[in-house]
Amino acid sequence: MAVGTFVIDYHKVIDHYPDQRGSATVKGELVSNGGAPFNLLLALSKLKVDFPLVAAGKVGRDLDGTMVLDDCAKHGIETTQLQGIEGSSTGYTDVFTVETSGRHTCFHYSGIGDTFRRRDVKLRAVAPKILFLGSLGALGKMDQYQRDFGRRGATQLIRDARKQGITTVIEISPTTCRFEIEDYLETIKEADYLLINDRLTERLTKTEVSAEGQFDPELGRHAAQQFLDHGLRKAVIIHAGVSAIYLDTEGNFAEEFSQRLPPRQRAGSAGVDHAFGAGFLEGLYHNKPPDLCLAQGLAVANACRTHLTPSEGILPLADCLRSFSPQVIPASAKSA
Repeated sequence: MAVGTFVIDYHKVIDHYPDQRGSATVKGELVSNGGAPFNLLLALSKLKVDFPLVAAGKVGRDLDGTMVLDDCAKHGIETTQLQGIEGSSTGYTDVFTVETSGRHTCFHYSGIGDTFRRRDVKLRAVAPKILFLGSLGALGKMDQYQRDFGRRGATQLIRDARKQGITTVIEISPTTCRFEIEDYLETIKEADYLLINDRLTERLTKTEVSAEGQFDPELGRHAAQQFLDHGLRKAVIIHAGVSAIYLDTEGNFAEEFSQRLPPRQRAGSAGVDHAFGAGFLEGLYHNKPPDLCLAQGLAVANACRTHLTPSEGILPLADCLRSFSPQVIPASAKSA
């Protein structure tokens, strides 16, 4: 069950990213799914997973909302708890991708999703094995303190899920310019797993995770330990481009590296973190070892990079692993 931000992404390929008051040329545009839970569910569907997929969120009864609901129906995603609200606007994200680098910048409008609350999610009606909540920092009312619960709505949802024996996974992706780790500690302490990228890891922990321009697994491990020290219940997973690490509360550590796609194969980076999450969570659902979960995540992320949108490049899992699986790197090369 994936809960949270269901929006439409409006992609524009630009020749460069301009300075303030500058301008750039739009070379192409596309429309696609957007938002962490929506991207994750579509990625899992495209991987041809063997378990049910359920959406929970809010969209408007407008063209974008119809697109979200139709896309879910097309991919076999249950939408009983994905509410369509009359007279409201579906959220959207303008995604600008620089043609030469494939790097993207997002401008997010929450729309009706800003009113999404804890009581909008009916866990007992679904009884999922895994609950994914994303993205903290972009959940509107769910991110805020709820007087009737005495805590944030997101925290209450995670608490309720854990009491029902549901494995909980959270993702953080704030849309505000000012945020600190303290803003999310209440929810982190209740969750089992945290999926996060290297950029946000550095921002939240104030710890460098790169050395000489490359992600350093040992530095990443120290940063990951901070999330565990703050009370995360099982493990933190950091995705850093062609690298990923896993660290759990028992001290088990895993790291994986993937092949770097040649420039001619890279189209964009939108949704890459969610594609990685889909590959990882498929493994988690089936109790696969952490290193295999990481390898799956990196393979699916690379498949995602072959298309401008978050989902169109993703293949069935076996094909992702066949075409994009992590390359074998000697231990000496990893250390170097």
